[in-house]
Amino acid sequence: MWLSSKSWAFFASLPFLISATTPRINEPANGTVITPGAAFNFSYLSIADYGTTAYNYTVWLLTSLPSSTAPSIQFASGYDLGKYAEPNYPGNPSPSNPPPAQLRMPDFSQPLGGFGDGYSLSNATFYIAVVEEYGVTNPASPSPDMTHTHVICA
Repeated sequence: MWLSSKSWAFFASLPFLISATTPRINEPANGTVITPGAAFNFSYLSIADYGTTAYNYTVWLLTSLPSSTAPSIQFASGYDLGKYAEPNYPGNPSPSNPPPAQLRMPDFSQPLGGFGDGYSLSNATFYIAVVEEYGVTNPASPSPDMTHTHVICA
């Protein structure tokens, strides 16, 4: 069955035709304002799909985006919001670290421990970045993928 150009244009414009293997952060949305210390909704669509096994993913809070998933000072100066995994078959059918429905924005005005004194800020832009480990048929080791959204700490 062939589709006319009008039909094709209609179906191509529908949002549900986006590939399920494109990882994305569903929540929080870009530009969400989050107060220090507040819990916020978190939802992530994993890269896992037929032929692609997802392992763990780490959620980072960063002040600037790294240019790649290679080791970087931006990760060292970021805040680790946790390491999680979504169930997927066959590589990770029942992970012990499922993601919570909410994460908590750190309150940077409070000491974080060690030599950190805390720093008061407002209306600062942060990036929530997810670095996910995944494997496909041939690679010898997991490959990384990164997706992000920006939030405002008010």
